[in-house]
Amino acid sequence: MSVTIEYSRRASNTDAFVILAEAWNEMVQEGITPDYLGAPPIRPDTEVLYATSKDGDIVGVLAWRHDPTQEAYVVSIGYVEPSSRKQGVFRQLYEALKQRAYRNGVPKIVSEVYARGPGAEVFRRLGATQVSITYEHRVS
Repeated sequence: MSVTIEYSRRASNTDAFVILAEAWNEMVQEGITPDYLGAPPIRPDTEVLYATSKDGDIVGVLAWRHDPTQEAYVVSIGYVEPSSRKQGVFRQLYEALKQRAYRNGVPKIVSEVYARGPGAEVFRRLGATQVSITYEHRVS
C-alpha cells in the first residue's frame, strides 16, 4: 500500500491523535497494555509518525519519545488500521523512524512488546533483536 508518512513533534497536536486513541482502546480491550492499567502512553514529549493513504485517511501510526539515558528512541505505540494491515504500512513507518534516528545520531530503537503478542512477530520480521523478557508476579 502506498502511503505518505508525516511527522509531528507532539502526538497530541495532530490528526493522528484519533488513531492513537483507537489503538490504545484496542490494546486495553485485548489486555495487552504494558502496565495492565490502561494508562495511555502519550506524554508531552511523545513524537509521532503517521501514514496517510492516497484517499487522505490516516491508516497507521508510530509514536515514540527520545530517551537520552538509553541513547534510544523508545516506541510507546504502533498501530495500523485493521483494513490496512499486512500491506507494509507499519514497515514504512518503522523505516521512517530508523532514518530519523540515524539522522539525529540516535543509535537504537527500543520497543517493549509481549513475547507472544502480535507486536513480537512484527518486530522479528523487521529484523529487531529480542534482548530481554520480563516476568512480573502480582502479589495480592
